[in-house]
Amino acid sequence: MHRLPFARGKSMTETEKRAISELQEATGLVGGAFAVVQGDDVCLECFGFADREAGRPVTEQSIFDIASNSKAFTSMLGAIGTDEGRFDWDAPVRTYFPEFALFDEYAAAHMTGRDLGCHRSGLARHEFMRARVYTSIEDMALRTRFMAFSRGFRENYEYNNHMFIVLGHVLARAMGRPWDALVRERIAGPLDMRMSFRGEPCDPALDWALPYRADGKGGAFRIERPDNPVAGPCGGVRTNLEGMVKWLRCLLGSGAPLCAREAFDELLKTNVPTAEEGNTEIRNGYALGWRTGAYRGRRLVWHGGAIGGFNSNVSFFPEEGAGIAILLNTSGTWGATMLRDVLLDELCGAGQGNIASELAAWRKAAAKGAEPLDRARKGRMPTDAELRVFGGRFFHPAYDDFTVSRRSGDVWLDYGRFLARVRVMPDGSALACEDDPQPDWMELYETENGLAVATSDLAMRLPFLRID
Repeated sequence: MHRLPFARGKSMTETEKRAISELQEATGLVGGAFAVVQGDDVCLECFGFADREAGRPVTEQSIFDIASNSKAFTSMLGAIGTDEGRFDWDAPVRTYFPEFALFDEYAAAHMTGRDLGCHRSGLARHEFMRARVYTSIEDMALRTRFMAFSRGFRENYEYNNHMFIVLGHVLARAMGRPWDALVRERIAGPLDMRMSFRGEPCDPALDWALPYRADGKGGAFRIERPDNPVAGPCGGVRTNLEGMVKWLRCLLGSGAPLCAREAFDELLKTNVPTAEEGNTEIRNGYALGWRTGAYRGRRLVWHGGAIGGFNSNVSFFPEEGAGIAILLNTSGTWGATMLRDVLLDELCGAGQGNIASELAAWRKAAAKGAEPLDRARKGRMPTDAELRVFGGRFFHPAYDDFTVSRRSGDVWLDYGRFLARVRVMPDGSALACEDDPQPDWMELYETENGLAVATSDLAMRLPFLRID
C-alpha cells in the first residue's frame, strides 16, 4: 500500500474551512458532514444545520439521503451473491427474471447484470415517471417493456437509474429476499450501520437532516423529502456519517467482511468508458455501481449522488488506503463535487483548494437550468379551444396517466408530485413548468390520438393516448 503525501490532523483545515464558507455564501448550502479515512486515521467534520429553522446543527448521527451512492450497495449485493454462487454478473437477466422484456427482443434476451450495472443497456433515462409511479420495485422492473431506447444495446455508456432498479429486482430474485431486506441483513447489519430507505417513515427519535434546495441566488429553501420507494436500488439509501465511515472501511478493506476480495475487485473493473464530467483531473470509466479513473496519477474509484434536498460523494484511492465521504442537505449546489476536489487535492498534496472556477461553472449551469421557467413565464394561458386539445387525461403504459384541467382560475397539469401551470408557447406547444429555480417540466404537442410529451430528463417525445 502506498502512502499519500498529505497527513491531516484531527480538525478541519483552513483550506476546507475557506471552501465551505465560499460554498455557503455562493450557493446557500445549509449543512453537511464529511469524513476522511487515511489508514488507521479517521477525521469527522460537521458544519451548518440539519434543521436551519430550529437551529439544530448537523452531527455525526444526522441521517442524509445518499441518492445515487446507493448504487454501490446494490452492486455489493451482487458481489455477495457471486461469492455464494447465487448470482453471475454475465448470466442473462432472464436467468433470474424470466419476465424481463424490452422493445428490443435481442437486447432483452442478452442483457446481463453487468449491462444493468455499468449503464450500457441502451435504454433512455426515463426518470420523470417516478414523480407519479409509486408502486413496487418489481412493477417498475416490468415496465421496461414499454420504454423507448436512446442508444443501441451495448453501443456506449448512458447513465440509467432505471436499470439499477431492474438490477435490484434481479438480485432479489437470485438471493430470495427483497432488495431492502438484503441491504439491511447483508450490509448494514454486519457493518453496524444506521440505515433507512426512501419511502419509510422518518422515526422522529432520530437525528434527521432536513432537505433544502439552492435558489440560485445565494440562498436555499426547504423542500419535501424524496419518498418514492421504487428508487431504492438506484438511490434510496439513507444513513449518517458514522455509517459512511464504516462503509469506507469496508471499501478500503477490499469488501471485508462482506465478500471475498475477488468478488469485490470485480466491482471496480471498468466496463465502459465515459465522457469527462467536471474535474478534468479525473479520466472516467464506469465499473459496477462505481465510476473509475485516475486522479493526479493515482487510481480513483468514486461516485456522486444528487436528489431533491441532498448531495453526496464517496471517493477512495484503493492502493493508498484512503477515502472520503461527503453528505450535504442542499441540492442543486454541486457542493459535494467541489468539496471532494478540495479533499482529494489535500490527500494528494496538491494544495489547490480554490473552487472559484467550479462556482463559476455552477452559476452558468444554474442560469441555463432556469431557462424553461423563463420560457413558461412568457407564455399565455390556453384558450378554450386550446384546452380542448391539451386538456383531459392522457396515458402511457410505463408512465401511467396525467391530467390537464382548468381550476382555481388557471390551467394545471397534474402528474403525481409534479404540479405545474400550463402555458401555450409561440410554436403552439404547451409547456407545464414548475415555479422553481431549477424546474422540472413537461412540454405537450398535439398528435392524432393524444399528445407527444417531452420531459426535462428525456431527449425524446413520448406518445400519450387520450383516455378522457
